[in-house]
Amino acid sequence: MEAQDQAVVTLTPIATPLPLTFVGLLVASTILSAVELGWIPKAQVHEAGWVLLAVPIPLQLVASIFGFRGRSATAATGSATLAAAWLGTALDMITAPPGAPTPSNAVGMLSLAVCAALVIPALSDARGGSLLPAATLGVASVRFLLTGITGLTHDAGLKHVTGVFGCVVAAVALYAALALELEGATQTPVLPTFRTARSAGALTAPLDRQVDELEHEAGVRQGL
Repeated sequence: MEAQDQAVVTLTPIATPLPLTFVGLLVASTILSAVELGWIPKAQVHEAGWVLLAVPIPLQLVASIFGFRGRSATAATGSATLAAAWLGTALDMITAPPGAPTPSNAVGMLSLAVCAALVIPALSDARGGSLLPAATLGVASVRFLLTGITGLTHDAGLKHVTGVFGCVVAAVALYAALALELEGATQTPVLPTFRTARSAGALTAPLDRQVDELEHEAGVRQGL
């Protein structure tokens, strides 16, 4: 190949968007758990919907954009899926008639679909050896499963269980965000992130090994 025919790929370092993904999950799960457990009165469900719309959605949209640039399944597909789920849930809460059950049947069906959708990036990251992001998306998927069943059955006991489990999801998301933020800042695990040897190579392998198959990546290869 002639020199003038060679393609040039420019790599741009970015901060890991994964902590932002999980901060958004932390905020959203906390808000929804507060509604489910009665910490936020039914009369303030509309306000909770506005908060859900204003805070976690922008965080996860930003994480999604940079996740695609960083080739992260959790930050890209996972963040985009979560942002869309929060948008649908928030709009349902904002427009719900006074006294209407939450979550609604529509949000119940949406939650079941999101539960299945989150399995995709979770399995992708697990296969790649990034076990902490995969596990965090896994527990988030279970939360959406519980929300879906609650929305379709309107069972008060299950709603309480869902709220409690949502607090667990928030705690896991907090740990994941902190551990990955510290790892990104120091380039070494400060808290356990449970990377396998394959995933740990992203922090330790030389540059030539990390880009040796770059020509096969989407955006570089001829077709998606």
